Amino acid sequence: SLRVFEVDQPEVQKRKRKKLPASLLDNESVEYVSVDFSHQTVSERLIERGFDKSKSTIITLEGVSQYISKEDFSALVKDIASLKKSKEFIFFVSYIDKRFTTNPEECCGVGFQDAGKKFELIKTLSGKAGEPWISFYAELEIERVLAENGFSIKANITVEDLNFRYFAAVERT
Repeated sequence: SLRVFEVDQPEVQKRKRKKLPASLLDNESVEYVSVDFSHQTVSERLIERGFDKSKSTIITLEGVSQYISKEDFSALVKDIASLKKSKEFIFFVSYIDKRFTTNPEECCGVGFQDAGKKFELIKTLSGKAGEPWISFYAELEIERVLAENGFSIKANITVEDLNFRYFAAVERT
């Protein structure tokens, strides 16, 4: 009964789909929705593909905010908010903390080795793949964009939190 809508730019989605097993590509519960962010909105494409606003919804916006301008990110959150008609609407957002550009060690936590070098490597590789990181956020910026669109932050999980939760317990960094 769970319906999944996987949304991305056509060329990115095409690359991702090539890596998926056939069982996922043929799964009737998964709807692959291509969006040209320059000319289309996520909400219109989702509704065209059968998204039901009245049903409980979980939206994850992962690996998007750093690739688009802050203005486009704000517009995207506003567009997603237009889908919020059900009783239960949960929205997960990932973003790159702007402290990574000034103090990456502070973001990663104690024991994380070479945080600055690792951050620069990932940023460089993303650029070489044609998807440069252009936007970095402070927590208050994200909170403001979400609040302006009727969302509130229930938890902000940082890289430091994740490292502590999943790696420190097994004595890894």
